[in-house]
Amino acid sequence: MNDIRTRQDLGVRLRDHRLRAGLTQRQLADLTTVSVRAIRNLEQGKVPSPRPDTVRLLADGLRLGPTQRETLLDAVRRRPGTADHPGEQGCGPTPWLARGPLIGRDAEVAALTDLLAQPGGRLVSVVGIGGVGKSHLAAEAVRRAAADGTRVLWRARGEEIPVDELADRVPGETTVLVLDDAETAGSADRLGALMRARPRLRVLVTACAPCGVPGEQILRLAPLPVPAPGAESAPELLAQVPSVRLLCAHIRADNPLFRLDDSDAAVVAELCRRLDGLPRALEFAGGWALVRSLAELLAEVERSPFGLTAPPMTAAPSRDLMVRLRRTLGRLNPAGVSFLATVAHDYRSWSVAEAATAVGTSGADAAVIVFTLVTYGLVRPESPGADEPRFSVLNHVRHLYADARREPRRWGATVMHRTGPEDRVRTVAVGES
Repeated sequence: MNDIRTRQDLGVRLRDHRLRAGLTQRQLADLTTVSVRAIRNLEQGKVPSPRPDTVRLLADGLRLGPTQRETLLDAVRRRPGTADHPGEQGCGPTPWLARGPLIGRDAEVAALTDLLAQPGGRLVSVVGIGGVGKSHLAAEAVRRAAADGTRVLWRARGEEIPVDELADRVPGETTVLVLDDAETAGSADRLGALMRARPRLRVLVTACAPCGVPGEQILRLAPLPVPAPGAESAPELLAQVPSVRLLCAHIRADNPLFRLDDSDAAVVAELCRRLDGLPRALEFAGGWALVRSLAELLAEVERSPFGLTAPPMTAAPSRDLMVRLRRTLGRLNPAGVSFLATVAHDYRSWSVAEAATAVGTSGADAAVIVFTLVTYGLVRPESPGADEPRFSVLNHVRHLYADARREPRRWGATVMHRTGPEDRVRTVAVGES
């Protein structure tokens, strides 16, 4: 009975703070990494063991003062046995402590959660271009798994823990091992051995390319949808576009009074388009809005989408997007690089048949290359489900190729990449115009 009262007390306090702040559950979710469902369950007292870190995230989003924060956390501490969830133990940092909203990914979260729950979902890879939000999506999915009692281990790129040694650290219980920002080249054999040794282990990989293990389930993560041409004429509808929602959320983090209206709708819409709806790029733009006008930011992005580097005092490397993009380009074979260089000339969408004609290759060969480009996230589908699918090259990719053509000496007309754990590097010529 005391346990139920404690849960109800936490729910009432959380709801009161949210209503006082004038926020809906969706708006509070946008300001934190906590899902709408989790907020609703907490407010209704349906969470048996609320995690302190989740409540801290909500307190951050509500901008509670020290006294209010401690009062809210005290309702969690009074629960007998409340501690960090066992899913938060393991190797590497706990991903659910990441700040920033997860916006416009409801369908992807549901799809990833379903893949991990399927009997055949022992290895699931979230693949896409750097900055598209793979780690954030994985964090949300495993947060839900941990809430259901699944143990989660998280290994980030750069941690000195070989994959084959992780077998000794995985208990017999059902476990999800997250390999975040993994180098997948040459990892298939080690991952296969690890999964054979631990039948109850599920592996979730985030990377720029699939692992190539038999039975691997692949979720291709595309950038957030961007405004359609003319969408700025209706700001209230524009505000519902996922990329616009995310950019506005980052702007409001430093300027809570910001509201999208007729005066800035066109600028915000064009920023989202030119930044490809990439969450990391939108985060950079939103951060710089603290000291620069939206018009200034757009002028910078019109010169180059790479012009907005990470703002000061942020965790992301300054040139993160360009470095990751060049790493992905380095995975292409010469035919893929040449194909991409040709279609990157035009901002308009194209079909596989049109691209094959422009490049001078067969439709079958072009389809193979486009499939690869979409998987790597260098090209985005423009009309899913249409009779004739159409695609377009990301603005970031088009600008990088344009720079390479204008300044071949600066770029060396090459793209270099790591081919495997031996750190061998090979050079791929950038296709000429």
